[in-house]
Amino acid sequence: MSKFSAVVYSRPRCMKCRATMKALIAMGVPVKELQLDDFPEKQELMRQEGWLELPLVEVQLPDELVRWAGMSTENLDALKYLSKAAV
Repeated sequence: MSKFSAVVYSRPRCMKCRATMKALIAMGVPVKELQLDDFPEKQELMRQEGWLELPLVEVQLPDELVRWAGMSTENLDALKYLSKAAV
């Protein structure tokens, strides 16, 4: 069982969102998918950060929240490394 959990904020038919969720699930990370349009505060966060791509991903690690936007193989690889080290 993973020590991490993730929330993926997406929109319908978002291929990058589905690919990100699939990668997280393959790592054993429990994923909750939410529709970005239902969370104006997350849309505002994306505007403030200058993020233009979906998904918005929030991963709760044991002692911090990590957040990124877009299909980030770099962040997914780092999370995969951390999840193996946490076992």
